[in-house]
Amino acid sequence: MRKKYNNKQIEDWATIAVKDCLSMTDTLSQFIKENDKTPSWDGEVLIYKSNRTDKKDIIGKVTVQVKGEMADNINREECSFSVDMTDLVNYKNDGGTIYFVVLIDKKNPSKRKVFYDTLTPLKIDYYIKGHKNQNSRVIKLKRLPVDKYSIQTIFYNFYQDSKKQHSFSNIPPIKLRTLSSSNDIVEITSSLTIFSPNKKLSSPIQTFLNNEVYWYAKIANSPILHPIELVSEMKVVSKDGFPPIFVNGDRYDNYMSETQTKDDITIQFGESTTLVFIKNGKGARLDYRLTGMLRNRIKDLNFIISIIETGVIVFGENKKVNLGQIHANTPFDIISAKKQLESYKRIEQFWKSLQVKVDFDIGNIDSNSSLEELYLLMKSINGKQAIHINLDGEHTGYLLHKSMSNFQILLFLDAVDKKKSLYKVYNFFDYKGIFKVARGNTEYIASHYSVLSPDDYIELSNIDLSKMLPSYKILTDRNVNIFEAANYDLLNLLFAYDKHTDHPIEIHNTAKEIASWLLNESADNLHAEIKMINYLQTIKRERELSAEENKRLYEISENENSSLMFKLGANLLLENHKVARIQFEQLCEQDQEAFRSFPIYKFWK
Repeated sequence: MRKKYNNKQIEDWATIAVKDCLSMTDTLSQFIKENDKTPSWDGEVLIYKSNRTDKKDIIGKVTVQVKGEMADNINREECSFSVDMTDLVNYKNDGGTIYFVVLIDKKNPSKRKVFYDTLTPLKIDYYIKGHKNQNSRVIKLKRLPVDKYSIQTIFYNFYQDSKKQHSFSNIPPIKLRTLSSSNDIVEITSSLTIFSPNKKLSSPIQTFLNNEVYWYAKIANSPILHPIELVSEMKVVSKDGFPPIFVNGDRYDNYMSETQTKDDITIQFGESTTLVFIKNGKGARLDYRLTGMLRNRIKDLNFIISIIETGVIVFGENKKVNLGQIHANTPFDIISAKKQLESYKRIEQFWKSLQVKVDFDIGNIDSNSSLEELYLLMKSINGKQAIHINLDGEHTGYLLHKSMSNFQILLFLDAVDKKKSLYKVYNFFDYKGIFKVARGNTEYIASHYSVLSPDDYIELSNIDLSKMLPSYKILTDRNVNIFEAANYDLLNLLFAYDKHTDHPIEIHNTAKEIASWLLNESADNLHAEIKMINYLQTIKRERELSAEENKRLYEISENENSSLMFKLGANLLLENHKVARIQFEQLCEQDQEAFRSFPIYKFWK
């Protein structure tokens, strides 16, 4: 039968254990009483500058509380203990305390382990925030180090931080999320004093991870450092400076980041894979979650398959790391993963064949039916096989705007059997057939791009602007109106460029190519004034016009033979806004409405 011990015995053993630990230090002098009845506190510890305990060398004092608890297992790194809320408030008002809990072996009371928590005002706030109506709070305590230097480090830094925080005990700490937006913060700082034999220090990263660190903000026109809210766990994150990684012969650049805590190291590879190495442990724990973007999925899936097959990573040119035994949170089926990888590669190749440049959000394919629809499109694209599509109408061809996840693509459907609704599907920009457009009372052969709207230039994922100018050049011998059509499409490009929030350089460069071609190659097929004004309004979206370019516009604005509409456009680009306004008022209502619909109207003030 297990022997029971009374509270006095337990508290006496606990106090003796703490006093024994503190008596081994050089700079601490304890005044702790066994079975003390003082409310909230059991004593205090004086901190000295050195091992000389003269009164003149006292730095300050720290109050302490000691509790004892019988336990079946005392060999652990952490423990929890319930503290009265009233005591926590008292500790905060007094500037903080160091709280000790001693676990005493139930079978052999001579075996004891000391645990501690440094209850600074900021940490007490962390414990009681949102729980003020509770009678108690559970605090988490760490194993007290056995060496005297670590104990001295704990007491000295606790004293310094508590003193800084006590003056702000009634003011909320600065929130982390406000640090970057605050204009009053001059500097963010922390301080940590380490006691060590012969001044031998561990690395700065390990020093910060293994000790409690508080951060303070220097505020403009304030002589005191302001505490920043407590971070529950110190982490050191590194993203830069890592060498390339080689796995199974494949190279991965800028592919990893590292997060260190006091207990483990987590390495993030790409977007999907993490390896967690427990310090002083064996092997690694693998966690793999697929990212939504296709290219990252391919890269990450290839990486994880190689990792599992080889178990080896080479950092840089020659640092080979054997991962040892890898434990996965969920089973990883490598055969299925390889099949999935090949499927993703086929999807990527399909989008490349359609000249799609941005990445495909495959994670947004919200159902198996959507994925099957994609596979069907891949099998049938560009007339490979006819498929059944329900369409109303009697036309032999249709334009189809198709949305797939983050892509919108333009397809052309060519009827094979209208009664059976069978169509061959083509990437619109690869279709070799002839398109005709009607402008006014005239219908003529046109470029594919002449059927597009300004929104199409913004929204379509499969548009290939590099083919736009060649599509007009190839028709110059077949259609005398092709220059007029190209000029009309130029205006749509400018509309799209102005409307797009990012003003894509590719759209502007294409507009500039077409405007230059019209200026130099269209001969008498377009008015000289139209060509010059449209070319220069395209240039003006990129830079200020040169003196020579402004001279060309001035000549148009002063030419008696130029139409009023041309003069108005020239003055608008010359920024002669008062003259432009007078000329605009001289236009008939119909021409005013037409002018407002032109992209040059963006320069109106």
